[in-house]
Amino acid sequence: MLVSLRKAVVVFFVCAFTMLAVTAGESATLTATNEDQEAVEWQLAAEKVSTLNDADVIEAEGDVVLKQGNDYLKADFARYYAATNWVYLSGNVEVFMNNDNLSAETAEFDLGKKIGWMKNGKVFMAGPHMYFSGKRIQKNWGDSYTFNNAKITVCDGDKPAWSLNTDKATLELEGYAIINGADVEIRDYPVLPLPYFVLPVKTRRESGLLRPDFGSTDRLGFWVTQPYFWAIDQDRDMTFYAQYMSKRGFMPGVEYRSRTSSENQLWVRADWLNDAKTVDDTADASDFGYDDLLRTNANRYWVRGMYDGEFPDPRWKFKADIDFVSDQDMLREFNSTTAGFDDSQDEVENRFGRSLNDISDPIRTSRLLLTRDWDRFGAALLGEYNQNSALGHGNKKHSTDTTLQRLPEFDAYLFRNRIPGLEQIPFTLTADFQSVQFAREEGTDGNRIDVMPMLGLPIVTSYGTITPEVGMQQVWYNTTDRDPLTTENGDDSRDNRTLFKFGVSGYTELARVYSYEPTLVATQDNAGETELLGLKHAIQPRFEYRHVSGSNESDTPNYDYVDHLGNEDELTVSLVNILTRKRAMVLSGDEEKGIEPSLQTLYSELLWFRLLQSYDFEEAKRDEGTLIEDESYERRPWSDLEGELRFYPWSHVWFSSRTFYSYYDNQINRHDHTLTLAAPEYGKFSTGVDFRYNLDKNLDYAGTGLRNLNVWKNRLSVDMFRPLRLEAYYEYDFEKKEAYEQSYSLIYDHQCFRLIFKAKFTPFDDSYNVYLELPGLTF
Repeated sequence: MLVSLRKAVVVFFVCAFTMLAVTAGESATLTATNEDQEAVEWQLAAEKVSTLNDADVIEAEGDVVLKQGNDYLKADFARYYAATNWVYLSGNVEVFMNNDNLSAETAEFDLGKKIGWMKNGKVFMAGPHMYFSGKRIQKNWGDSYTFNNAKITVCDGDKPAWSLNTDKATLELEGYAIINGADVEIRDYPVLPLPYFVLPVKTRRESGLLRPDFGSTDRLGFWVTQPYFWAIDQDRDMTFYAQYMSKRGFMPGVEYRSRTSSENQLWVRADWLNDAKTVDDTADASDFGYDDLLRTNANRYWVRGMYDGEFPDPRWKFKADIDFVSDQDMLREFNSTTAGFDDSQDEVENRFGRSLNDISDPIRTSRLLLTRDWDRFGAALLGEYNQNSALGHGNKKHSTDTTLQRLPEFDAYLFRNRIPGLEQIPFTLTADFQSVQFAREEGTDGNRIDVMPMLGLPIVTSYGTITPEVGMQQVWYNTTDRDPLTTENGDDSRDNRTLFKFGVSGYTELARVYSYEPTLVATQDNAGETELLGLKHAIQPRFEYRHVSGSNESDTPNYDYVDHLGNEDELTVSLVNILTRKRAMVLSGDEEKGIEPSLQTLYSELLWFRLLQSYDFEEAKRDEGTLIEDESYERRPWSDLEGELRFYPWSHVWFSSRTFYSYYDNQINRHDHTLTLAAPEYGKFSTGVDFRYNLDKNLDYAGTGLRNLNVWKNRLSVDMFRPLRLEAYYEYDFEKKEAYEQSYSLIYDHQCFRLIFKAKFTPFDDSYNVYLELPGLTF
């Protein structure tokens, strides 16, 4: 019996050591050979690891992980064949390989060459956020895949909002997915067949067709735009636009962009149209506010762009703007399309922080600007061309153009500082120099030099600061073509002007702080709570006196505001009240990281209020017989009393207001008020009114020429019904008793698409647009 038992134990251990050996630590190192015949090591870990056939086969069970660098394979069970480098995986298979996420029921991979197959698998590419799934997926060498019975989508979830379903697809990361015999499906229901389709699958920018845009307007009819995007490289691209309008014809366009840094970038776009419609009588032109202007040209275009350039020395800057258009109606007429003014204005404001001339301005400005700054000195060289788009095409001839061109202009600035070489004395010196060569088709041309040095003496005390300044402005004219316009005062024969300037400004501040006893305790339960700790009330009185005297402006060439500078003698005083609040807010802690809740101190402005008033001594001495537009008017030395308020009672509510009250008219002549309510989870609403009133033949006492204006503006964004969002804008003109502009947008934001319906109504045109954006699907 004992012998039999001993034999049985011997047989058991012999079988165990020849057929099965359990590895200590439940881990192992697997060595495979790649395509370059180099050894590649994978680390294997599992709940149980065992070997078969003298370690030619290794099996792992339970939370199996194979890892090599950043790549890994996970499964419930794995069997590795050392002779072939292949590993078989089954049960909850997850693979991360070459930045791709793969999942499947079962799979096999060559650990050396990283090729293999998957059954009922899915590939997720994070760059384009795109899913590829199939009954069988073949992973080829590199980043190439072949799918059978595949579904492609950018939507998360098992039942995508839209997808492409195909019998066969070939995919290469940073390349293309070639799809044969596909159907476009909505919620797994086929709606559109696609016999053949090529889809870019890139984490970097790639050339291809962009989404089309389409809409309808009364003037243009139905329109559709199909853009093609050309990715030249990572810093440069071009987009070609093919736009068709049923009532106007075909309008191609091209856009070029480059950006190597925030200081070196270019954007330019051009659109052209052989218009099927011309305007031969003023009845049609009046729709755009140009009652007496025609447009007989069918050849229409708009070129616009901006450039910011940098040099090896960052103190040198170069900027360029171009804005050139075929006629005065071009910008308004096509604004509802992707070639419109609003889109271009948004582009340049976001990229360059500057704007094109207003859409209603017939003067379009192009300029080149080179600047250089030193420690105390700055210089700028400008070339500016102003196009009057209302000339030609059936209107006045270009030879009658009185629009001024500044070709070129040189400016130099001495920044305010102590006098060079005499820094020990408290005087400050500032100076401006300008030389401009003016040119125009009709009117006086010539050069103007303007020099203005100013000497100041800041007096700083514990009670405030007073700064007197004295200086002069000398202007010289070198007229090359004397051709005074009938609207000008004089014969443009004068060759110089001298103005003497004196001014003094003062400022002080009185402040008091009101503190409150803190009661808020920094606990986790109080996280996010706030408490008022104090208020600071500051009062800032200011005054500024300006006196300018010298030769009058008669008989000087009339180029710009410099030529209209006259005697001044004006005192301006203001009083500013500022309330600043100090609050404490409890910051949440993190028990796992050992971070305790804490108090954070916050400062924010509660109220800013200013009263401003001026008295014009020069106006007080004026002869009341002086005519303005052939009528005399009484002296008005007191300016309107201006009140300006900014009020922030809560973080989601703020109010701004400006009001101008006239003592002479005993009424408010201007006021602008805006109330804004905002809450991220609900939306945003703002409403405001802008009023201006006539003063003496549309001229106010200062001659600024403010016209009647009585407008109510409302803007609404509703976000509380996400993914559905509503945006609306309504502007009503009380003077004309009509709605000036209305626009309504219904936006559906889904994880894998955006659908926009937009309707816009103006006195010029009504438009209806539809936009469908499919992220990841750049055709």
